[in-house]
Amino acid sequence: MPPLELAARVGSVEGVNPLEFYEREGAAVRARLERLLPPDWSFQGKRVLDFGCGSARVLRHFLPEAHEAAFWGCDIDRPSIEWVSANLSPPLHCFQNEAKPPLPLDSNSFDLVWATSVFTHIGDLWSDWLLELHRILAPGAIMVATFLGEGIWDALVGEPYDEEAIGMTTRRHWTLADAWIFHSEWWLREHWGRAFEITEIVRPPRLDDGSPQITHSYIAMRKRPVELTREDLQRADSAEPRELAALQTNFRLLRGEVDALVDELQTATTPTVSLLGAVRSSALARPARRIRSRLRAAR
Repeated sequence: MPPLELAARVGSVEGVNPLEFYEREGAAVRARLERLLPPDWSFQGKRVLDFGCGSARVLRHFLPEAHEAAFWGCDIDRPSIEWVSANLSPPLHCFQNEAKPPLPLDSNSFDLVWATSVFTHIGDLWSDWLLELHRILAPGAIMVATFLGEGIWDALVGEPYDEEAIGMTTRRHWTLADAWIFHSEWWLREHWGRAFEITEIVRPPRLDDGSPQITHSYIAMRKRPVELTREDLQRADSAEPRELAALQTNFRLLRGEVDALVDELQTATTPTVSLLGAVRSSALARPARRIRSRLRAAR
């Protein structure tokens, strides 16, 4: 088991021992991944990558299979990768990746890639990373990812979930890796579906009152034989009203975050400090300008 801080880095729940949650959730994610694989799937001779593996919370549950297949993991966190290298390699293979592509891996070389709790935090670079994973996957290979959808929206945003008006919505953009990235299913089919054939989307289980569990959704995909650019993936269909609705949602929520920051600055700064200047020099300025430009372009 990893040190407490490394176990907690990949997820924790208040009141639950981080190591207990690390063990339990890793096993649960393995089970969810296996349900999304084809019925005739076998790991024998396969090459597999856990993109964003952390301290091997999921990978360690595949140690038996790692003796008959090549299981790789990568993460931006050096202490996590150093721990995996020292304790679980072999049979696992791992390396530290950079915040931006590329990965030091050959094209068309992996049969399966999964990314859990990764695209839930990738904002501006989502298309670059999606294309990079498309590059390393073999023709027809499988990718599984988690995304923040109906099961998380109400808990983190505090308002009812509207599938038609989410698209790709970003909260807390300035926190970089700690930002929250939400996706509508239609948006994933429209944009990710240009590079991958969407084979299945799994929504959170329902509680007795009909509400979704507070957990991630899953998407399973097969690599399409296409060559695309980041602009191809990002391009919004001007005839799709949901694209504009998603921009409006982003703008509304960002405006609320700006207002909250202004209130905080107004309380913390002296009267001689310009609030407008403080906001312009803050981490909110860039995303605010980007959303404003997108809304102007959509008119």
